Formats: sequence, C-alpha cells, structure tokens
Amino acid sequence: MEKEEALNRFSSSRQALFDAIAGLSESDLTSHQVEGIWTIKDLLGHITAWEQSLREPLRVYSTGGPFVSQIVSDGEAWNLEQASRRSSWSISEIRNEMEITRQDLLDELQKLSKEQWGTAFLAPWGDSNTVTEMISGLAWHEEEHTKSILKFLEK
Repeated sequence: MEKEEALNRFSSSRQALFDAIAGLSESDLTSHQVEGIWTIKDLLGHITAWEQSLREPLRVYSTGGPFVSQIVSDGEAWNLEQASRRSSWSISEIRNEMEITRQDLLDELQKLSKEQWGTAFLAPWGDSNTVTEMISGLAWHEEEHTKSILKFLEK
C-alpha cells in the first residue's frame, strides 16, 4: 500500500464512521452496548485513543527525531483505562477530541518524506510496521468498529 492509498483509506474510514452515526441521539450513542460492554461513545473514544498513541511519535519523527512509540503490552487493560478516562465526557467532547487528534496526525503525516513513510518501526500495538501500514491499520481498526456499529443499528 502506498502513502496516498493509506491516506485515502484513513479519510474514508472516518467518513464511513460518521455516516454510520449521523442522526443518532445522544441517548443512542451512550445508552446501548454495541460491542461487549462498550457504547458507541466508548468506541469513538477507543478509536481516538489508538490514534493518539501515534501522535507524539509522529510529531518527533516528522521533525527529524526517532520514531519511538510506547508499546502497549496489555491491550485489554489499556483499552479499559482509556475508556474509563473518557467515561464522564460528553459526546461533544469525544467528537472534539476525535477531530483534533485526526487533524494533528494528518498535519504530522504531511511533513514526512517518502522514505519516512516506508521505514518500519515498532507500533504501539507491538508489530513492526511502516508509517503507511500504521495509518492503514488505524483505518482498518476504525472500519471494524464501524461494522460493529452498523450491525448493531440493523437490529
């Protein structure tokens, strides 16, 4: 996968997610368990938390420093910690965090050279990935949760 394809997928995954939840009430977003114990609001925060895990490493890398991510060794515990941190947030706060985080990532990604996009590092989730693969992986992650939301809404 090339840089442009990864960026297009990253954009498309977000649009599909927002299309899936368009028109839902705050109650719809916060009251129903969609995936395990998680509501749609929880999933939105979860998606953003994983995007944030790349924000600082990309910021440093885009300015010529090393790409060093904090490896999440216990994903389940980390996910619960992130959900707990956002549990009292409003939908507006969650959406704002999503938009700021995504824009921050896109801003840093635009600074990278072609070589930087193709260099592999340890991603926060523990795999060795190029930046292109990491961005595509974030898009895949968002697509998977969007599928869960759509499946729930079909019921």
